[in-house]
Amino acid sequence: MPPVVDHSRILEEVTRTSIALLLQEPFYSHFFSTLNKEVVAPDDVIQTMAVGLRERKHVLYINPVFWDQFFTDKRHRYGVVKHEILHIVYKHTLANIKGLNRRLVNIAMDIVVNQYIDKAQLPPESIFREDFPELQLASDGSWRYYYEKLLHLQQNLDTLFAGTASAAALQSIRDSSHGLDRHGAWEEISALDEIEKGLLDADIDNLVHIARAKTNEKSYGKLPAGFKAYLNQLLYKAKPLVDWRRVIKLFSESSSKTRIRNTLKRPSKRYGTNPGIRVRRLKKLLVAVDTSGSINKDELHDFFNEIHHLWRGGAEILVIECDASVKRTYAYQGIAPAFVLGRGGTNFNPPIEYGNKEFYPDGLIYFTDGVAHPPTAIPRFPVLWVISRHGIQPDSTTFQQLPGRKARLMA
Repeated sequence: MPPVVDHSRILEEVTRTSIALLLQEPFYSHFFSTLNKEVVAPDDVIQTMAVGLRERKHVLYINPVFWDQFFTDKRHRYGVVKHEILHIVYKHTLANIKGLNRRLVNIAMDIVVNQYIDKAQLPPESIFREDFPELQLASDGSWRYYYEKLLHLQQNLDTLFAGTASAAALQSIRDSSHGLDRHGAWEEISALDEIEKGLLDADIDNLVHIARAKTNEKSYGKLPAGFKAYLNQLLYKAKPLVDWRRVIKLFSESSSKTRIRNTLKRPSKRYGTNPGIRVRRLKKLLVAVDTSGSINKDELHDFFNEIHHLWRGGAEILVIECDASVKRTYAYQGIAPAFVLGRGGTNFNPPIEYGNKEFYPDGLIYFTDGVAHPPTAIPRFPVLWVISRHGIQPDSTTFQQLPGRKARLMA
């Protein structure tokens, strides 16, 4: 009979670790607080503590035997939790490693994160830059940089690096040693399609943004310079390309009718929209996604990334996938579809007609590259056209003839 696991005790001890992070390094604690934690059965396939996937979100799995028996030094709980946080922040779980040596990738990723953790806070078998002195690894490098250095080492073990400390270190590391077995749970994440990975990527950006907002300037300033530079890049990227709070205000109204009142605000310099409007409250939005053959994967990723920000802003969204006709509709609940239907020609009329006859939205947002004839259907609701980065230009005839407001995604 398997031993009874006191989940509450372990989760309480995990909370204590989070409190320790809060007292010493608040950014990590704030990020950690946003993650789901789950204590698994002692005989679970996850025999350690590892980051995995549940309901399309990152989750920290904790094996109780590992938690109680492996961490003989309680400082290691702090260090390994921080280690797993850093793997997520650096998006190692989402990396495309097809065709690469998995063991070397794992080593490279551990070098990245462990350089920001006090060695005393990690188990003695952990991997550090200093383990490979002959490679002269620079600090604050990416996993790709360290991977290329390690690959060079492996290819020259018996020649350039014969008898060196670096060669000995690499040869001592196996797939299941030095903590690398904790990366095994990432395989489920790496199997996701690009749209799903894109949403996870955007979710990490959002969690970093939340953690930064909760961290005061003094504590944030104490973070290592290289790590802080990386975070600043994410924080800049995390901002949605469209101000969706304003869009929600544009399309909010009572259930009986839409009453729009112009304000005296100046036209948007960024999006070229008309002066602002004021309305009452949000009801529901119809979001059309152009799935025609002219839309590439990057554009779909951008579209669903923006839809996710729109949804997080509180909108009730019905997505309509459409090329020359409506392919399918579904309520957006924070998770992008595994695939889209369409890939034919483009006709802008069907989503407008669908809204007029079937859905009666407070507004239509149409994500497209704009490559089609302007619609002939007359919408009975406000429309915002969101043109992809490589779509039609604002000075084009089609852009000018699209009814309603227009915005163009810019890098």
